[in-house]
Amino acid sequence: MLLYKNTFENIKTTGCNFPVEDQFYADQEEAIVADGITRDPIGVFDLTSCSFEEMLKRYPRPSGAELAAREICEIFPKINGTLKSKLEEINKKIKILNEKNIIKCDYLQNDYYGAVVACIHFYNDYLEYAYISDCGIIIYDANGDIKFQTEDDKLIYSDPYINKIGIPWHLPESRVIVRRDFRNNPNNIKDGKCVSYGAITGEDEALKFIRSGNKKVEKGDFIIVYSDGFSNFLHEKDFIDEIKNFDKTSFEKYVNNKSTSDYDLYGKEKTMVLYKF
Repeated sequence: MLLYKNTFENIKTTGCNFPVEDQFYADQEEAIVADGITRDPIGVFDLTSCSFEEMLKRYPRPSGAELAAREICEIFPKINGTLKSKLEEINKKIKILNEKNIIKCDYLQNDYYGAVVACIHFYNDYLEYAYISDCGIIIYDANGDIKFQTEDDKLIYSDPYINKIGIPWHLPESRVIVRRDFRNNPNNIKDGKCVSYGAITGEDEALKFIRSGNKKVEKGDFIIVYSDGFSNFLHEKDFIDEIKNFDKTSFEKYVNNKSTSDYDLYGKEKTMVLYKF
């Protein structure tokens, strides 16, 4: 049963006509969450060179992140096949989107439009899942114990090496290195392992970073498909209690209060789709 689906805006951009770069589609049998890749503000290279208010004004509208995420979620229910094959077809559509909008990728203001995603499909007593990067799927049993959670490939494999670049993110050189060398680059091998992460950008290499599988689900299980803005909620007892005793009004009040209390951990844009099996 589909219990809930919603995107919570970034609390710092609420009321600013800021693009909604998380998008989702959900019905009783399948769901997808897409988190668009954040764009650089127009005409800003050092991100510390202007105020937050000026950055908001200079942020692209329409946003390529919103366009990619929206297209992904619109296409998803129209494609048949396994989830992995559906993401492969979606990647082709995003390639077309980029061919129309990006003449030459510079990994800055002309970076590829794209998104990271997680999706599920229920069949019999099983859950098929597929995801790329830091969107994910988590399954709790009826008692709220975690039975399964997808790995955040970026956090586990890429970030330890990205953190060693030695150039702060606000400088354009850092953003180019991360987007060019660490995103969709299967040849980025360090210490004998690939340390890149994936994103649906239309690049063929993105397909190597799609993870997929199947999990048996049981009566009473709760399943959440989420964007990374919810990652810090998922293991907290109060969040799990809200899920076990789900009430829309109570839950939204809880999330909004949490978001206000600590922006860095909870306040950014976030999406979740909740099912009870």
